[in-house]
Amino acid sequence: MTRYLLPAIALAILMITGASQAQEITTEDEIQMQQCIETVHDIQSSGEDVSLSECIGAASRVCMDAPGGMTTVGMTSCTMRENAWWDQYLNFLYQDLKDTRTKEEFALLRDAQRAWITFRDSDCSFTYEVWKEGTIRSNMYASCVLDKTANRAIELAQYVDWSNM
Repeated sequence: MTRYLLPAIALAILMITGASQAQEITTEDEIQMQQCIETVHDIQSSGEDVSLSECIGAASRVCMDAPGGMTTVGMTSCTMRENAWWDQYLNFLYQDLKDTRTKEEFALLRDAQRAWITFRDSDCSFTYEVWKEGTIRSNMYASCVLDKTANRAIELAQYVDWSNM
C-alpha cells in the first residue's frame, strides 16, 4: 500500500505548490502535439519508417523552455501536462476501439487495459521509490507515467489504424 501512497504524496505536494494548474492541457500543448503527429504521419506516408514515439516529450520540451520550466517543479509540471494530453488521446482511442470491435474483442481489451494500468502504476511507483532520496523523484515518476501512457496510446493507435484498413 505504501508504494502507491508515495507518488500520491508527490502529486499532492505539486498541487499545494500550484503546479496542478500546469497539468491542464493548454492550446500550445494541443498545437505542439497535433503538429508532431501530423509531421509523423506525413513522413510515414512518404514511406519512411518513423513512429509516433517521436512525439513523446514534444510538448513538455517546449514547456520546459518557458520561464520556470527547468526547475524541479516546472519540469514535473510540464511532463504531467503532456501526460494529460496522451491520457486524453489514449481514452479517445480506447473509446474508438470500444465502438468498432466486437463485444468479445473489447472485453479482452478492457481486461488488458486494467492490467496495464496496474502495471504502469506499480512500475512508476517503483521508480519513485528508487529515487526517493532525491528531489528528482517527482521528475522520474512523472517521466515514467508519461512514457508508459504515451507508448500505450501509440499501441492503441495501431489497433485503430489496423481496424480502418
